[in-house]
Amino acid sequence: MIIVLGRAEDPCCQLLLEELSRVRREALFLPEDQLFPQLGFTWTPSDQGMPGMVAYGHQQTNFADIDGMLCRGYGIPVPPEDFDTKDGQYISAEWNALVMAWLHSLPCPVVNRLRPELWYKMSLNVPDLISLVPGLRFRLPRTLITTRSDDARAFCRSIARMVHYAPLTQPIQYPMRDEKDLDKLTALCGLLPFQLTECVRGKALDALVVGDEVMLVRPDGVIHQPMAVPVEMHCTEIGKALGLDFYRLSLVETPDGDWYCLGLDRMPSLYGYRPEVQLEIARRLAGRLVSGER
Repeated sequence: MIIVLGRAEDPCCQLLLEELSRVRREALFLPEDQLFPQLGFTWTPSDQGMPGMVAYGHQQTNFADIDGMLCRGYGIPVPPEDFDTKDGQYISAEWNALVMAWLHSLPCPVVNRLRPELWYKMSLNVPDLISLVPGLRFRLPRTLITTRSDDARAFCRSIARMVHYAPLTQPIQYPMRDEKDLDKLTALCGLLPFQLTECVRGKALDALVVGDEVMLVRPDGVIHQPMAVPVEMHCTEIGKALGLDFYRLSLVETPDGDWYCLGLDRMPSLYGYRPEVQLEIARRLAGRLVSGER
């Protein structure tokens, strides 16, 4: 049995389930946002194996019979309107704690089996990468984190290209095009730390990584060829350092041939990619889950 935990509208889950059906592997789909009260779950934590069972709908399987699992859950098993309540946030926190601990203990292949420091992080920015992947071999854009408006202005003036501001906890960016944009930001001086990062000029590419396989994709969703072997190795080394099997790196290749890493997404969406890219990722994930390799 292969278990897929995620959302019905997620193309990654849809295509993986289709691929598992094509290769005649039984799958149990757990729709995270529609689990309760239908979910059946019993686990006796032990160092003598994994006694327990999971059931949903008309399907049930013992933990010992699970051959692989893909986790595409966001840790929020309630509708958005319920998550805005204290009860919804409490349920989500309990559910996320259960799933992360359960997946960490499963002896079968799990994509992704997260280290505790990643349990509540969907994306990693430059400071995260420096902290968690000290051997990172990609170049990183110059970054400043400050609570001082004078430091922020001096940093922007010292860089001959555009700078953007990004919250430390969210994968969004706001360009600092001129002094007016900087004035709006520094009006919050004393309330927030500012993360400012240089905008690297060059060819933007996504690196979709599944295990030891890397696919470079252009912004228009088309596969980019060719790919240098060192770049592929640098991409997979990050996953090995973090214990991730499926993730996306935001890369930039400069005209001088340098490669920059701008961030990592451990829950990459397949929206926007061409069908051939989506299908290939599904095939690689299926191969990873049915290979029998932890």
